[in-house]
Amino acid sequence: MNDLTLKDDGHQLSTTVDGRELVIRYGWTKDDVMRVDFVGVPSELGGRGLGTKLVGKLVEKARAEHFKLIPVCGFARVQLQRHPEWQDVVA
Repeated sequence: MNDLTLKDDGHQLSTTVDGRELVIRYGWTKDDVMRVDFVGVPSELGGRGLGTKLVGKLVEKARAEHFKLIPVCGFARVQLQRHPEWQDVVA
C-alpha cells in the first residue's frame, strides 16, 4: 500500500498513476467521522487492484489521524467488508 501518496484538498483525496488521477471524495459527519462518498479509478487502470489500494491508503490515514469511516460509496463499503482487518476504522 505504500506506493500511493494521497493529496488532500479538503474534499477529495487524490493520487496519480500512469498520468491518470484516482480519487476518493469525502465529507465529514462529525469531527472524527469521514463519509466516503465516491472512490474513482479510471477504467484504463481497471483490474490492477488500485481501487482496493486506494481504500487501503484511506484506512491507513484514518488510523494515523484517529477518525472513523462511513462508506456511502458501494465500492468502499464492499472493500471494507472484504477486509476484516480494516473493521477497526468503520463507524
